[in-house]
Amino acid sequence: MENKDLLSDIAKMDKATSKVKAFINSLVDENSFVETDVFMSGKNFDNSVEALGEAVVTGYATINGRSVQIFAQNPDVLKGSLSAAQADKIAKCMNRAVSSDTPLISIIDSCGARVGDGTSIMEGYAKLIRMSTILEDQVPHICIVNGACVGMMTTFVASADFTFMSKDAVMSVNSPMYLLSDSKTLPVDYKKSLGFNSYKSTSDLAQFTYDSNKDLKAQLDKLFNILSNEEEDTDSDPNDVNPNIEKASAIDAVNMIFDENSKLEYCADYAKDVSCSFEKINGINVGVIATSGDYLSLDGLQKATSFINKLEVFGLPLITLVDTKGIDSKLEDEVSGSAAYLSYALMGTIASTSIPKIGVAFGNAIGYGYAALMSKEIGFNYTLAVTKSKISPISEEVSIAMMSDQLKAENRQENIAKLSAEYAEMLQNPLKAAKEGYVDNVIEATNLRPYIASALLMLLGI
Repeated sequence: MENKDLLSDIAKMDKATSKVKAFINSLVDENSFVETDVFMSGKNFDNSVEALGEAVVTGYATINGRSVQIFAQNPDVLKGSLSAAQADKIAKCMNRAVSSDTPLISIIDSCGARVGDGTSIMEGYAKLIRMSTILEDQVPHICIVNGACVGMMTTFVASADFTFMSKDAVMSVNSPMYLLSDSKTLPVDYKKSLGFNSYKSTSDLAQFTYDSNKDLKAQLDKLFNILSNEEEDTDSDPNDVNPNIEKASAIDAVNMIFDENSKLEYCADYAKDVSCSFEKINGINVGVIATSGDYLSLDGLQKATSFINKLEVFGLPLITLVDTKGIDSKLEDEVSGSAAYLSYALMGTIASTSIPKIGVAFGNAIGYGYAALMSKEIGFNYTLAVTKSKISPISEEVSIAMMSDQLKAENRQENIAKLSAEYAEMLQNPLKAAKEGYVDNVIEATNLRPYIASALLMLLGI
């Protein structure tokens, strides 16, 4: 005779987890998700409400045929609140990721701590952060903020290698009610104040966003393809040339040089003076940094540094398209040391990487821009300059400003024009750098794709 209580418990659990499991199944390969620790639970401070499955679903599945471990907080049970028992259940999932050498997918949707657990909940948070440091050196961790992320779980999110944030999600270390308690607008719009739109242009905490399960699935598939770091067959011709590259900016040229539909942009709305993206060329995964033609912001330096660290961890080659006049810093940045620190952070990171690096002077490769993003001594294995590029220690404007006291008032504009032409001819001509052995070749911009593809094959020994 069947145990009615058991069947009732199973039905109750299925109902409580149906939405979160539907979300998981929308992201993974069809019929691949298998749940683990289904009925695991601990003591609940409020015994009048049952913490079914400890408000988290754990298990394993495949994405693009690659095994992954997954946990997803369940907002339909106690608002997904984190308890000591939930932390134990999540930690088991993280341990499985390490022991099986498979990526971890964490899906965050929680109102925060189950405060009635007292001290044990703080120990639970600490356990998850300690486990996340173990993951850092072992397996990829991809975090998805699908709803609310409140309290110390934001620290956990910050530890992930890559973070996707729903356009409807909210994230804050402190309680949103506390942060916005003095708001003059009632009711408070938490999504407006603490949602993705507030984060996207001010930090690199969430690198990707999505507005539907389908959108997220497509981006996850691309990311997993990148992380597999395997060459794939492609219909793209590595010898294609695009005449439009000649008139394009460095950032726009990326779409003309690399394989069609391969782009996955990193922190697209943050520090737009620096574009970072995962791309393919001739079916090979690479990371690309392109600059906007203006000065580099300090946020741009931070974004590029973070991106290059990801490339190093996952063994992806770096390709740069350099068009910048140097670093843009304010007086307060200089005296606080942040300009010096961030400029060193980028150069130090590049110098310490072991990945293949190809640098291209696409426009202005002036001063710091050249030294950090394409110089031989910092570690670039192969360098190119397009015929329109300029390579020099300082820009024309700066050189003229430095000599302005030597220019007589009479015929001043004529003399400035003459000096500018002489400076460009003597110091900015990319052929000068090529003759000194710092640039491997000077080519027309239209030929960048075949040259980069060929150099990459050479550096990878393919």
